[in-house]
Amino acid sequence: MFDWFKNKKSDNVFPFPDHREYGIDDKHALPLPEIKAPKHEPKVYYTLGLTDDNRVSFTMGYTTLTMNDVGVQDLIDQLEFYKSRIENE
Repeated sequence: MFDWFKNKKSDNVFPFPDHREYGIDDKHALPLPEIKAPKHEPKVYYTLGLTDDNRVSFTMGYTTLTMNDVGVQDLIDQLEFYKSRIENE
């Protein structure tokens, strides 16, 4: 059974023609094209910025929070509270 893998017959395969058969030497042969890896767009996880009506905008995924100065301070206070809860455990 393993002898079947050793027999590499290429009866039904057409050999790729060599460029030397057509009188083209290596100096005049066409160079192979360069293959460049596709560039991927960087993934943005969240954005934070100012709006035109003097508010702060926080976008994460499909959700956008737009806050005034009181809302920003409230978010900071909540994040500090939960941060302190994590450190204590």
